[in-house]
Amino acid sequence: MNIHRITAGVQVRHDFGACYDFYTQKMGLFPIYGDRNGPYTNFAATAGGDPFFALYAAEHAASRVPEYSIPTNTASSDTLTAVFHTADFAGTYERMQQAGVQFIGKRNFADEGFDFSMALFRDPEGNLLSLEDGGV
Repeated sequence: MNIHRITAGVQVRHDFGACYDFYTQKMGLFPIYGDRNGPYTNFAATAGGDPFFALYAAEHAASRVPEYSIPTNTASSDTLTAVFHTADFAGTYERMQQAGVQFIGKRNFADEGFDFSMALFRDPEGNLLSLEDGGV
């Protein structure tokens, strides 16, 4: 198998517009296709860049595959996350915090022989996300 790239995606079950606003206004991602009305939008890290992250309206996805039914649990299981890597961790963290992102925790792993920082946070759907930098 020759994989060119992997795109992370979030199925939105509640408020597509709130998720779109979170990923554009708070995360600073650039929409490539679609808008805050859904049912699908993909994003790049830079204007005109390649898409790497997408939002899907769950109802729309379910309507395309009749065998699929939307899970009824309302809490995230945290078994699938998206990691957003940045070349400027401190600056990106500060910008996101000023935009209203509530971070769960922030840690630098230099004391464990690694050279990277990580901060956990959630999107409006409750999905666990990570902001990271460094060599990992």
